[in-house]
Amino acid sequence: MPILRRTGPPAEVVSELDLRPGERILASARGFADEWYLGSNLALHLPKAGGGYRRLGWEQVERADWQRETERLAIVEVTDREAPPTTTVVRIDEPGHLLELLRERVTKSIVCSVYSRVRGSAGLSIVGRRSPSGDGPVTWAYVLSPSLDPRDPVVVRVAEATLDQARRELDGL
Repeated sequence: MPILRRTGPPAEVVSELDLRPGERILASARGFADEWYLGSNLALHLPKAGGGYRRLGWEQVERADWQRETERLAIVEVTDREAPPTTTVVRIDEPGHLLELLRERVTKSIVCSVYSRVRGSAGLSIVGRRSPSGDGPVTWAYVLSPSLDPRDPVVVRVAEATLDQARRELDGL
């Protein structure tokens, strides 16, 4: 007799999530400590250390990097210009459809992206993101080359000008 394996999270895990009306789970992955990472049509749900789940809207995820050799998934959150990036690193056996969903939803949340060079080959991007539900304002994030200091007056000036340009471009769509 074949062994049946569960392909999705248990119902008790899904019941712990802060799901919005119309929100449904599309992909999930199981961690090495038997925890679950879940992606819906609207958000990524990450387990919290003390129990329960933290909701992270797709527009709040800058990127996700899968490292097959170490079986680690790094989820980098959108931050403002001066804050260091918040990265959640999780260990999962196989990301499967969750990684595909992460890439698709993060890309889909981007409504505008404008790049400006600051000095040499170093530059910054201003990225406008919107919730997949289409409601709520566009949120703006800064992505700076590692060599740039976000407090440098030149960086601040270029960032402000690039943000103005990005807003004009979005208004023109």
